[in-house]
Parts: sequence; C-alpha cells; structure tokens
Amino acid sequence: MITFKNISLKFKNKIVLENFNLDIKKGEKILITGESGKGKTTLLRILLGFNFPNSGEVYVNNDKLDEKTITSIRNIIGYMPQSTPFLNTNVLKLIKTILGYKQNKNIPFDLERVISLLDFFSLEKTILEKDIIKLSGGEKQRLAFIVIILLDRDIWILDEITSSLDQTLKEKVVSYILNTDKTVILVSHDTVSSFDKFKVVNL
Repeated sequence: MITFKNISLKFKNKIVLENFNLDIKKGEKILITGESGKGKTTLLRILLGFNFPNSGEVYVNNDKLDEKTITSIRNIIGYMPQSTPFLNTNVLKLIKTILGYKQNKNIPFDLERVISLLDFFSLEKTILEKDIIKLSGGEKQRLAFIVIILLDRDIWILDEITSSLDQTLKEKVVSYILNTDKTVILVSHDTVSSFDKFKVVNL
C-alpha cells in the first residue's frame, strides 16, 4: 500500500535519511523508533508531501507521490502531529467544523458515536462544551485521536500521540490502533507492552 524507495534527504548538508526503503502492506501497523534528529518526523512529512526527498520515490496505492497526486493521497490520510493546532472554539464546535470541511462532507456527525468514543478514552461528555484552550495536554491528545477516528481515513500517521497520557491510557490508545483495519505509521518514544505487535522500524 505504501512504498518508500531509496529515499535520501539532506538538511543543511546533514544527512537525515539515506537510501531508506520500506514496504507497508494494507492494514499493517508500523512503529518508527530512533533517537531525536534521526528523521522520524521527517519521514512522515515526506509521506504527506510537506518535504520532498533529494532522491527516491514514494508510492501510495501504486500512485507515485508528486504534485499531481498529493491532494488525493492526503485525502486518504489522517495525520496527528506532535502538537495539534486546534481552532479556538469549544470541543463540539471543533468536531462539527472539521467534519464540515469539503473533503469530509460524506462523514455524518453522529453525537452518540462521539460520546461513546469520549467514554472509551475516559473523557466526560461535558467536555464537549469546554473551550479547547482550557483542555489539558492529555485531553487534547485524546480529542485529536478521536477526530482521527471519526475522519475514517485509510491511513493513519501518528506522531508521538500518547506522550501526555498516563500508562493506562497509552495502552488503551495502542490497543485501539491494533484493533482497527487501518494502515498505521506511529512514531513514539513511549514504552507500551503491545508495541511488540507492531512492525518496528528503527532509524
């Protein structure tokens, strides 16, 4: 489903990635590990078309990632960065706004499902009326992940999405990921027992 082929990238004469190759099958769960500065987030940005490699190619569903295909490829990806830039509104309005975007027009707003997901990730339904600015880091991370779930994209790209969660919630998020049919690329420095079920790629 996703192929990185001989990817090399330099920033200011520093080699970030060199001849990197990876084939990811549909539904596979990939854990990217490595020290800071080894290119983990950069690799995700290449897949999203935010950075282009100096050499090499990326394919998604056999389509080469380039300026012609980037929009259609992004439309099948749910991306959760390390820090999610939320709108300054309340939680309910935020969810409705995101689902109202043109590329999400076929996704109906289902309040019962939203409340069910909030409950699963240990969030009270009263959070829907809370302003985003008043949420804790852990609440924001869980909310962002719930939005990824609601968007129902084929590919999830998740960058350090459990860093502000306690161990129980980390395990719950990772367990949820493992039980989906999504193709997932996860970057994490956390220690979670069920990470042993991921295909680990160390940069």
